[in-house]
Amino acid sequence: MTDETSITPADLAELPVFPLPGTVLLPKTFISLHIFEPRYRAMMEFCIEGPRLLAIAMLDDRNAPDEHQRPAIFRTAGLGAVRRAAKLPDGRYNLVLEGIARVDLADELPPDEVFRRVRGRVCEDEGLEAELQRETASLRALALRAIAQSGPDNRELLQSISEVPDPGGLADLVAAALVESARDRQRILDAVDIPRRLELTAGLVGAMLLDEADKPAGTSLGWGIIPGKA
Repeated sequence: MTDETSITPADLAELPVFPLPGTVLLPKTFISLHIFEPRYRAMMEFCIEGPRLLAIAMLDDRNAPDEHQRPAIFRTAGLGAVRRAAKLPDGRYNLVLEGIARVDLADELPPDEVFRRVRGRVCEDEGLEAELQRETASLRALALRAIAQSGPDNRELLQSISEVPDPGGLADLVAAALVESARDRQRILDAVDIPRRLELTAGLVGAMLLDEADKPAGTSLGWGIIPGKA
């Protein structure tokens, strides 16, 4: 099974990119996609014949297209491993991707294919463990409080957040579950520095809790992409 530790530079030499509006794939989370456009069907054939890796890049509507008139995308994307790909009789695909890493898309290849490709680079997490203990405990407490307020049907998520061992993974898991804004999730995806990632996520969850305190009783919390769910 492909994971971050088994990725080689050769795997990322021609990494296919799927640009999507308002979609961020964070590590340790899953998304389901339905592929129907002809160019992205070709992308899937290319992906499945190779190392079964696909970058999910959010469209950046604040920047202009590149010299080839391709829409702007954020430089940091979620690297997804294809865990399930079902090809339908008419050529469409149903796809399940698992986020396994952050990937830098700075080196985009010329438009020789109908879909976009990059020479990708995995972004390594940065930050010393000794500096993270207080920030990790604070974020975990905020997240558990927010989830507990949402109702009794989130035991699996509560357990996951209680048990996830690494600080960066905790921030990704909490962001995927609780942060509604795709642009805010992109900011967290961009945060290779783990203390910064923890700080961003804790700030967003804390602001959400403050907003909830001002709402009428019975109003439910908003949610992002629930880990393990589509």
